[in-house]
Amino acid sequence: MNVEMRYLHTFRVVCEAGSLRAAAGILHRTEQAVSYQLRKLEEALGMPVFHRGGGRLTPNAAGERLLTFCRDMGRDWEKLHEELRDTVVSESPLRISAVSGFGRYQLLPLFRNGPLADIPIRMRYPTADDVVRHVESGAADIGFVHRMDAHERLSHIPVGAEEIVLIGSTRAQPMPSLDFESLRRADYVTYDESDYVFATWFTQMVGMNITSLNAVAHFEELEEVLDWVAAGRGVSIVPASCIVDHEAQGDVLALRKPDVACSNTIYAVLDPARQHAAIARTLQAVREHAQL
Repeated sequence: MNVEMRYLHTFRVVCEAGSLRAAAGILHRTEQAVSYQLRKLEEALGMPVFHRGGGRLTPNAAGERLLTFCRDMGRDWEKLHEELRDTVVSESPLRISAVSGFGRYQLLPLFRNGPLADIPIRMRYPTADDVVRHVESGAADIGFVHRMDAHERLSHIPVGAEEIVLIGSTRAQPMPSLDFESLRRADYVTYDESDYVFATWFTQMVGMNITSLNAVAHFEELEEVLDWVAAGRGVSIVPASCIVDHEAQGDVLALRKPDVACSNTIYAVLDPARQHAAIARTLQAVREHAQL
């Protein structure tokens, strides 16, 4: 038995429309063409599938069973189409732009050996402003920044928090005290994006921002900052996740007030008009890791 798919589609439309005329309008065919396809379907099946009379076509018992099959097949096809589409999308790398501290030390491990290890990625670590520009232009599917800036089209979704700490070298003595005057006199190693991070820490820990700093070195990336601090060349303020290895080696010490921590919210930047299949999983994993 060879039943053409178009005959089944015509049969379903006729059943749901209730007449040849209505079905012909939906299918953009003549009534004669629709009647011909129904006749060919019944010939292929070897049995009638309609009760005919009164100008309406009502499926008989065989027709009702065939209609159920057609509807199930339609749902299966839609499901298959979604799965195929998601497969194609998921095979394309998830393009991520993230500020360096969060991106390198919290986000990347989730993809390297964590719950997102099966997702192909392209990761970049620009400044927060460039993260937003990458998502806005379509160069990135998702971004992560440590501040929320109003944007008419992009969404900023809080997904986690990071602790920010003042760090110094275990080789340098004395360490600065956590009071305004001592902090104002200290030598600082700064980096791209450090203005916002420093301001957040100063405001939360001493109640005001110290805008005039003695910056002894400036770097683009945090790796150089940590090396410089470890060598006793100054102090800095960085995300706590960055210093785990240096603390373990005994090179760097985080200076904290007892029972007081400085935290900063991390935001995912998304364009609602563009969605990669892996974004939902990524957001879930980040939220679980950051325990927001």
